Amino acid sequence: MNTRIQKSEKGFAIVGVLVFTLIYAILGFSVLNLARSEVALTETSVNKTQAFYLAEAGLGRLPAKLRSNDLESIDDTELGEGSYRVDIYYDENPPYAVSTGMVGGEESKIKVELSFLARPYEEAIYAGNSSGQKFTFVLRGTGNPQELAGGREVGGKDTINGDIFADRAVAMYEESSINPPPLPNTNGLKGDVDATETVSVNDSASISGDIRQGVEAPGNPDLLGMNYHINNTHNVSQIFAEQGISGGYLPSGHELHDVVVKNPGDRANECAGTPGDDYFIEPSTISSAGSKKSGGCPVNLGDDRVYYIDGNVWIHNKQTYGLVLDGKATIVATGNIYICDNTEYNDSESLLGLVALGQYDNGDQLVNGGNIYFGDPRYGTTYNVCGLMFAANDFLYNTDSITGESAEPETGFSIYGNLGAMNHVSVNREWYDPDGFGDPRAAYFDHSESASGKWVDIETGAELTAAELDSLRHYQMKVSYDERVRSQDTQPPGLPRQKAGAIFAGLTNWGEVP
Repeated sequence: MNTRIQKSEKGFAIVGVLVFTLIYAILGFSVLNLARSEVALTETSVNKTQAFYLAEAGLGRLPAKLRSNDLESIDDTELGEGSYRVDIYYDENPPYAVSTGMVGGEESKIKVELSFLARPYEEAIYAGNSSGQKFTFVLRGTGNPQELAGGREVGGKDTINGDIFADRAVAMYEESSINPPPLPNTNGLKGDVDATETVSVNDSASISGDIRQGVEAPGNPDLLGMNYHINNTHNVSQIFAEQGISGGYLPSGHELHDVVVKNPGDRANECAGTPGDDYFIEPSTISSAGSKKSGGCPVNLGDDRVYYIDGNVWIHNKQTYGLVLDGKATIVATGNIYICDNTEYNDSESLLGLVALGQYDNGDQLVNGGNIYFGDPRYGTTYNVCGLMFAANDFLYNTDSITGESAEPETGFSIYGNLGAMNHVSVNREWYDPDGFGDPRAAYFDHSESASGKWVDIETGAELTAAELDSLRHYQMKVSYDERVRSQDTQPPGLPRQKAGAIFAGLTNWGEVP
């Protein structure tokens, strides 16, 4: 009897041991599986993180490619324990790129938009034609300017050092020339001419680069899409309003005290002839007058600034012949821009962008402003100007902004930078005396087939007589393209951008793709 009880108890003990062993085994397997899952999850997370860094590495290669105008995608490239590729979608609006990093079967994707400067910044001269009117961009002249009695300089060959685009025809005469930009010419520009119609080269005129006729006009930049009223570093009009200043300088100590003045009292005639407020770029104290052909008074614009000005912008002072600009900035005006004085750069790091934005209706149509008035028809002329100039409407030379009439300059002009307009570039530089009594009138050479190449009065269209032809005077134009606009390291911020182009302006709107 006792023996059977002991055997039964031993049996229960063995079963218990087996049950507990099974439980611990199950728990052990569970813990092991959990550990394996944790390891797998950790490995997946690590691979995903590494894949993200590889995607960033792919994007790191993009700027150098795009600066050199290489728009091809980047194929699979091994790096470390994984690889990356970058797909570029240049033809989309806006263009973008997707960089994909891959490690251990895991992927991470980053999408960025590609930003390019507007086409006008690729040219020394950009003559758009948003109004669709017939026009011919003309270059002419011979030799060097000659000084007449009284200091007036006439003659001289037109010289463009850089590329040209015209949305209509281009005609060249006499000794005018189009050449490569000044050295170092890092981008290898040749002095090309693109025109939607014909390009005619007459006499001993020359074009060093390629001639492309009948090209398609590039699309206009999305100026309103720049949202300058938001995307700026200094909303100048708002700053003056907050200070309660309707005319004069900002308080001493303000960072813009020596940069801009609003509606100055000594230029009431200029301000009275323009709608809206007028802002003049100048320091509070004019320290140097300079000379007729150079700047004189220094003004510090600051670095990497975008000035948004709801009104008109002037470079015009009655105490100095011009400004010596220090800094890197872009000035945007909702009215017109008037350049009546010389500008020059203080050093090789300084660069100025000028954008005449204009004002628009609810249908995004330009209704007012957007012009650049270049020259000083009241007090002489503008000789030398440094700057990147862009007009949403017209670029007008030596035209009185109040009367709308042109006046004969004292000399030709020289630009280091570029000039561009979405509509017309009007730089009439031929004048004659109809009666010999010093009452000059503007003329132009009508090279159309109907006129068979005749000099005519620009207003009446009457053909000039032999005596009037003898009095004809030409004024030289020289434009040298500033290639620094093509580099992100030197281009000023806030220049207008376009869907696609040759000048890379940065990567924007980064974001992971699911």
